[in-house]
Amino acid sequence: MIQSGGVLVKSTTVVWTGTPATWQGWPSSLALGNRWASYSEIYRRQMWVRTCVDKRASLLSRLPLKVYERDDLNRPEATGHPYAALLAKPNIRHSRVFFWKWMQSTYDIYGESFAGKVRDSGGRPVQLVPLHPTAMREADERDGRVIWDFDNGKVTIKGIPDEDLVHFRTFNPDSFSRGLSKLESLRSTLENEDAALRAQSSFWRNGARPGFVLKHPGILSQPAADRLKLQWNQIAAGADQTGTSVVLEEGMEPEKVTINNDDAQYIDSRKLNREEVVAGYDMPPPAVHILDHATFANITEQLRSVYRDTMAPITIDHESELEAQLRGAVRPGADAPDFGDGVYAEFLLDGVLRGDFEVRAEAYQKAINSGWQTPAEVRKLENLPFIPGSDRLYINSTLVPLPVDTEDGSARAAFAADVGQAVQRLGLGVNYGVLSADEARAFLPGVSGPAPEKPANAPPIPAEQLRAVMGRLSRQKSLSDVDADALTEGLNGHAEVVRSELAAALDEGEDIATFRSRLKALEAS
Repeated sequence: MIQSGGVLVKSTTVVWTGTPATWQGWPSSLALGNRWASYSEIYRRQMWVRTCVDKRASLLSRLPLKVYERDDLNRPEATGHPYAALLAKPNIRHSRVFFWKWMQSTYDIYGESFAGKVRDSGGRPVQLVPLHPTAMREADERDGRVIWDFDNGKVTIKGIPDEDLVHFRTFNPDSFSRGLSKLESLRSTLENEDAALRAQSSFWRNGARPGFVLKHPGILSQPAADRLKLQWNQIAAGADQTGTSVVLEEGMEPEKVTINNDDAQYIDSRKLNREEVVAGYDMPPPAVHILDHATFANITEQLRSVYRDTMAPITIDHESELEAQLRGAVRPGADAPDFGDGVYAEFLLDGVLRGDFEVRAEAYQKAINSGWQTPAEVRKLENLPFIPGSDRLYINSTLVPLPVDTEDGSARAAFAADVGQAVQRLGLGVNYGVLSADEARAFLPGVSGPAPEKPANAPPIPAEQLRAVMGRLSRQKSLSDVDADALTEGLNGHAEVVRSELAAALDEGEDIATFRSRLKALEAS
C-alpha cells in the first residue's frame, strides 16, 4: 500500500458476476451446480469439515450390517438369504466398507446419497452402484413417482424410476425429493474461517509483520509510487527478509500499520469455527480430539456417546430407507417385495457400545446367574473359543421356590439333599444344612438316590448344634478336607456321634452332600 500526499487509492478486480444458471463450465442440467461445487471445495479446504465427515463415515462403515429373520421371540440370522448377500457385497467393484463410506460421506457433504439397483434376469437387485448426487436431476413425475436423469459428463442415464434407486436424504423444508446439506447452515461460519486462514497466510507470506505505509513529503507520480513500492518489497517483504535494514531517501518516513491477533481475534475465530462445525455434525468434541473440556471422569462417556447419540439416529434412518426402498420395494408388474417380508436389516451397535472389562464382567455374571444368557454366549461376545458344556442355562439355586411339603416331610428332605449336592458341585459355599434329604429332585432331576434313614440307636443331635456342624461343612469340597476336631468343637456331648458318622461316611466313600443328609437324619425332632 502506498500513501502519497494523504491520498489513498484502492481498486478491486471483478472475477465473475451472474447466477449459477450462467456460470460457465457446468452442465445446464445441474440447477444447483454452483452450490454443489462449493460443497466439495469446502470439504477439500476446511479441515474440521473433512474431519467430521470422515469420522462419521468411518464410524458407520465399521458397524456390522446383519439380516435377520422376523421372529417374535428369537433373532435368527438369515445368512443365506439373497438380501444378506447383497448387503454383504453391494457390488463387484467396491467393498462393503468403501460403499458405506462413500454413501455416508456424500450424505454428509451434499445432504443426500444415491445408489442405483442392478437387477438380474428375474428382476431382483443383485448390485447397488453409487451415483453422485451432483449428477442426479429430477426429470419427470409419473403416477406419483419421480423419474431421474443421471449425467456426470461421461455417462448419461435417462429415465431412472424411483424404484430403481436407494436414496438417503436429510430433511429439506423446500423439497420432498432432495436433501439439504449441513454445510449450507455452516456457510457463513466457513466463509469467515476461510478469510481468517487467507489473512494469516498473507501475514506470514509478507514477512510475519504488519504492513507499512511510506510517507513522502511531496506528491509522487504514479510511476514513482510504483517504483518505491517495488523497491520496498524487494528489500523487506517476505519471511526470508525479516530483520533486513532499509535506507529511505528524500525525507520519506515509514509508519507501521499495527494489528495483532487479539485485535483480529484470530484464535477465537478459529475455535468458533471448529466448535460450530462439530456441533453442526452432532459430534462430541473428544471424538475428533478436541479435549478442551475433557476430563478423566467424562472422557469415556463422551466417546461412547458418539454411537449412542450421534450414530444411532443415522443408523435408524438408513435402516428405515433400506426397509422401504430396497427390501420392501415392489417393482412395476410384481406383486411382492423384491426380497419378501420375512427378513429385515439392522446395523449392530452392541460391540461398540459395550463398557470396559470390569463393567462387562459384572453384567455377564448377572446375566448367567439370572438364566437369560449362557457362558457360551458370553465367551462368543468376548471372542473366546467355545467350551463343550458351556451352552447351558444356569439359575442361582437360592432363588427357586420351596416345594409344598407332605405330612411325612419327604418332599422337603428330597429338596435339601439335591440342592446340597448342587451347591457342593458348584463350590458356592452356601449353607443349606437347614434343609434335608430328598427335597430337590424336582429341581435337579439328575441327582438320584434315596434319603438316608436315621441310624439305629444313634442319639439325636439338637437342631442348634446340627446347624453349627452344617455351617462348618459349607466350605469343604470333599470329606477328606474335613477336620474332625474342628467339626465337633463345642458340641457338648454329641461330638462322638458326629465323629462316628464321619468315619462311617469316609468308609462308604460318601461326598459332602450325602454326609450332610446323614447328619440331618440325626436331628432331634
